[in-house]
Amino acid sequence: MALPSSARDIVQREADAQTALTQEALAQLEAASRAGATNPERWRDAIADAAEALLSLQVQMVEGADDYVTALLEEQGAKILDAPALNPDGFADMTAGGGSWLKNLIYAPISVGRRTRELGVDEARRHADLVAMSIVASGMQDAGRAAVTAMGTGRGATRYVRMLNGKSCARCAILAGRVYRVSAFPRHDRCDCKNVPTVEDTADDWRTDPKQYFRSLSTEDQDAVFGEAGARAIRDGADMSQVVNAYDGITVATAFGREVQATTTGTTRRALFGGYEIRADGTLRKRTDAELQKVKGSRYRRAKAPRLLPDEIYSLAEEFGWDRDEILRQLRRFAYVL
Repeated sequence: MALPSSARDIVQREADAQTALTQEALAQLEAASRAGATNPERWRDAIADAAEALLSLQVQMVEGADDYVTALLEEQGAKILDAPALNPDGFADMTAGGGSWLKNLIYAPISVGRRTRELGVDEARRHADLVAMSIVASGMQDAGRAAVTAMGTGRGATRYVRMLNGKSCARCAILAGRVYRVSAFPRHDRCDCKNVPTVEDTADDWRTDPKQYFRSLSTEDQDAVFGEAGARAIRDGADMSQVVNAYDGITVATAFGREVQATTTGTTRRALFGGYEIRADGTLRKRTDAELQKVKGSRYRRAKAPRLLPDEIYSLAEEFGWDRDEILRQLRRFAYVL
């Protein structure tokens, strides 16, 4: 059963409200950061002055969790269980990994800001500001997700679906719609994906369906989120997960008498490219032992042949004048078109 549009509206309203609170917290941080995290004493004083406002915003982030979860489950026709009332104050100064949110905000930027000799004053300041922004945004979003988890479990949710919130990064996009038995899911700093409590899979719109999310973006935004070559490959029919994951293992290899952009992702013998040669007609030939090699630090043997990145495929296409059929053949050969 798909999540009703009225329930999606409930999720979006909650997401919009939490985004506004996070932006307010970042504005408080911006005012405090004029002191500069490269000066430890001034930075500690600035955060101390902003602490009450920041903690208040973090508490506000969770105050509506009970009403939100109850309304969402009711809209899905789920049975609502009795649960203890939420204590919003209990979420103040929390982080997803434990420890003090404000303590992290005081000391983490300072540790970066001290690298002035290595980075220069301006660059050290920029890095310190980015660290501080990540801590504030992550602390706000994690508190909101934790409150939803607490009330979702208490009210009878049996699953949690990862839902995108506005424009998202490529990594989050390919995980959209993933259903989890527990609410925790992999996330990066400042990730604002929502853990939607439910009793059913809700992957029926762009917020939960990676392909629909991709199609909802303009060509320019697709290029910005997935990279020009990556987005072009997806538009040409490549599997989105294969493309995004390939950029986790970027390397340079020597092949065809030249250096090429390649990836180590998907090259072990257990993966499609690593285990098989993919012929032009899409049939597979299992790689022989002579075509595999043991790489230090890797549990599995890997293909000796490099797996080219989409960037390299399109670069070669331009160099040699490949038509669309040949481009698709190469995308299939390197396990992007499945």
